[in-house]
Amino acid sequence: MKSVVNWLLDILFPRSCISCHIRGEIICDNCISKIRIAERETDSNIYALYDYRDPVVKKAIWDLKYHKHRHLGERLGQLLYEGRIEDISDIREYSQGRTIYVVPVPVSRSRGKSRGYNQAEIIGKQFCLSEGSGALELRDDFIVKNIDTIPQARIANRAKRIQNIHGAFEVKNFNDIKGRTIIIVDDVTTTGATLREIMKLFKKFGAKKVVGFTVAH
Repeated sequence: MKSVVNWLLDILFPRSCISCHIRGEIICDNCISKIRIAERETDSNIYALYDYRDPVVKKAIWDLKYHKHRHLGERLGQLLYEGRIEDISDIREYSQGRTIYVVPVPVSRSRGKSRGYNQAEIIGKQFCLSEGSGALELRDDFIVKNIDTIPQARIANRAKRIQNIHGAFEVKNFNDIKGRTIIIVDDVTTTGATLREIMKLFKKFGAKKVVGFTVAH
């Protein structure tokens, strides 16, 4: 049913590349090949694909988060998988055949209600679907955000970012976490404070390995 709806929408409102505007593409391969790869240093076990300062990446994430262009999240999830495929292969080896859990960074209930969706969840879902073999499983029931914090992008000071996010998350279904390998997925990381906070919680409840993948840094 969803594919039929998407097909009709594509006919009525043809999609075009957000950069070069070629019809039939969300972000075309030619424009993708020109996107700046992330070179700025991130924290240990946090891996970003693209440089957020690149105008195509910035527009894609902005339109996804604030203009309800959900299809951009699906494309970004696919690109994140393709860009981190070697890391995923290493993680699969480490997990010794057990399913790897993919956890999108949650948004607060009020933000999810106003936006209508969690952009990290859309990215994470397509990230898992791109794998194809079932080795990656989306788990959006592991962690919730109970505090509607100030958006991290609005806070320049690193220490204040860490303070802002501290205690904002709560772990659920913690019995499923022990001994498992987990990939946390988000759209953007800046200081890594949000990802580190969630990593710390998963480690507390016995996760074997936790890494963070983001579209941009």
